[in-house]
Amino acid sequence: MGIVLGVGACGGGEEPANRAAAKPRVAERILGQRELEHLVLPGGTEFGSGTRGVGNGTLKAVSHHATRPAACVPVLAATNGASEHAPTGSVTRMMLVEQDGLLINLAAYRGQDASRVMAELRTALRTCRKFPVAGTGGVTWSGIRLARQLGEGDQEVAFRGEVHMGSAKDYPIVPNEVHVIRVGTTIATFTSQNVRATAASPVVPRDVVHRQVTALIALSAG
Repeated sequence: MGIVLGVGACGGGEEPANRAAAKPRVAERILGQRELEHLVLPGGTEFGSGTRGVGNGTLKAVSHHATRPAACVPVLAATNGASEHAPTGSVTRMMLVEQDGLLINLAAYRGQDASRVMAELRTALRTCRKFPVAGTGGVTWSGIRLARQLGEGDQEVAFRGEVHMGSAKDYPIVPNEVHVIRVGTTIATFTSQNVRATAASPVVPRDVVHRQVTALIALSAG
């Protein structure tokens, strides 16, 4: 089974979010589109480019009416590496890590928008447990719960959830784990998917996250 794009993942219950009012360790510099493309980890597959693909510069603000209940919109957005705020630049890459699919999204934001993204997601995860994905013919997310954090970046939120690929009982269910990490004005989202659609929960690889966050910190502070 291929990596599921555009249906994300969700959470809410294992461990409290870290450093809710954390102060950024790096200068509040906004990274440009070319900088994001340069520092995203190599080895991933780029999905198109520009406005005709989802690889570079195509993340958009997600509508507040994108799903119901509305409290789940930040969670739905996070599963796609996005939010309800418009980024100034973005990149999306896909790779396979130990047979699990891994999506990496980097999105740069203006001013305090990155901090707002984290606050809104954290609030949403207090109550969001399941939601449908509009326009997908029955795809839904369920079992949304908080996951253990990796302790990276200025702020982090981690959650898990299962994607039901259709309403019929024989449709596959794809477990996901999502880590959303803020580094200054940039949000890095890592989504690990069990592309074999077995019951095993995927794990976002710590070493990949650490390398990507380290690169973000170095460039943001430079």
